[in-house]
Amino acid sequence: FIYSMPGYKCSIRERMLYSSCKNPLVNQLAALGIDIEKNIEVDDPKELTEQYIYEEIHPKKNIARRAFDKPMGPAGRGPKRVTRHKE
Repeated sequence: FIYSMPGYKCSIRERMLYSSCKNPLVNQLAALGIDIEKNIEVDDPKELTEQYIYEEIHPKKNIARRAFDKPMGPAGRGPKRVTRHKE
């Protein structure tokens, strides 16, 4: 589902009309049995290039995943202490 709104080229009233009509349209499509798997919203139709749509549908997977580094403890703890076991 591609939703394009003219952005700041139209009045606030027209932008509100666009936004308020989107949900009823999506609900009507769902009632007709049409499932929307991907939702793309753009301000300018010039953004809708073949490359942009392809990358939205088939996103690149991050192959090299960074592991979470354990944070360092607070500095200045002093030397390690040895405790005696009392019997």
